[in-house]
Amino acid sequence: MSSLAKHVIKQPKPLRWLGFILAIIGTTLAIQWYVNQNSSVAQQQLLAELEHLQLTLEQQLHIQTAQNQQLNESNAKLNIKLTEQQHHLAIQQATDQQLQQQVVELQNDLINLNKELVFYQTVTQGNSSSKLQIRNILLQADEHSADTFRYRVVITQGQKITKALTGAITISTTTKRNGKTENITVKEHSLNLRHVQVIEGQLKITDNIEPEKIIITIKQKKKKTVSQVFDWKVEGSY
Repeated sequence: MSSLAKHVIKQPKPLRWLGFILAIIGTTLAIQWYVNQNSSVAQQQLLAELEHLQLTLEQQLHIQTAQNQQLNESNAKLNIKLTEQQHHLAIQQATDQQLQQQVVELQNDLINLNKELVFYQTVTQGNSSSKLQIRNILLQADEHSADTFRYRVVITQGQKITKALTGAITISTTTKRNGKTENITVKEHSLNLRHVQVIEGQLKITDNIEPEKIIITIKQKKKKTVSQVFDWKVEGSY
């Protein structure tokens, strides 16, 4: 090798490196653009799917809201109808109870009327005794007062008389008080009788008294006293 060759200096090539750098930059930009393009498309697809899903949910919500409103309206109508039916049922039950009570009262009245009819038929047909008699007694409890009882006594005589029989009628009770039996006079009525006399009144029995018998006594001047004992038997109420 000659001495001249040893001293040859190679010049740098800046354009070559510049081109290499520019190529790298261009490749990088191309890759970023591709990535950005693909990312934008994916985002747009995702956004479109989300918008479609939102629209579907809004439609379903609208349908569900409409159905709920219809159900609420139907429920309100059913509640109104149920309330009306309950009101009608309450009225019907009250009416039925009132009618049943009236039927019971009418039956009691019919029983009493039948008793009176039989009695008066006996008197008018001349089958009654000529003696002074206590023919019938009816005891009824007071619905509004537990210690009050109403009595009705029928007295007859079958003789033909020109003057009414007079005297006094006494109502007494045989009771138990603290384990002891007592006779208590509770009411007095005047006797004024030709054929039939009906006397009525009320008795009050206190809590510590247990009635067992009721005694009707008729006293006339210079006449034999007539007395009759009946069991304490309460029939119905008034």
